Amino acid sequence: MKNYKEYIDYCQRLAEDVNDSYSDDIEVTDRIHEIADGCEYVIYYSKAWDLVHMMQWADRELLEEATNEAGRWCTYENENDINAYMSELAYYLIRNGIYSAYQTIESEVVA
Repeated sequence: MKNYKEYIDYCQRLAEDVNDSYSDDIEVTDRIHEIADGCEYVIYYSKAWDLVHMMQWADRELLEEATNEAGRWCTYENENDINAYMSELAYYLIRNGIYSAYQTIESEVVA
């Protein structure tokens, strides 16, 4: 991910997917989790690294929130630990971005 606008647009598209696939059978939060958990920025380490690096400069507060939600510090015992941690941070960044965009969509529907 090259910039913050690309992040916002990406999360907006995913939020629209959540809205389009909405059903009473699945909680919105569960659907957001599924979409975030399977997105390319979470499953591919290099993309997770790119997202986290970009967010360091674009929105440090959002990155700190994701770090706090991750709730643990990586031990860095091997390369896979740090990669898994970056994927975890990317998950929270994407999940929170989708949730924020979905709230905007939902408020437009109600209004």
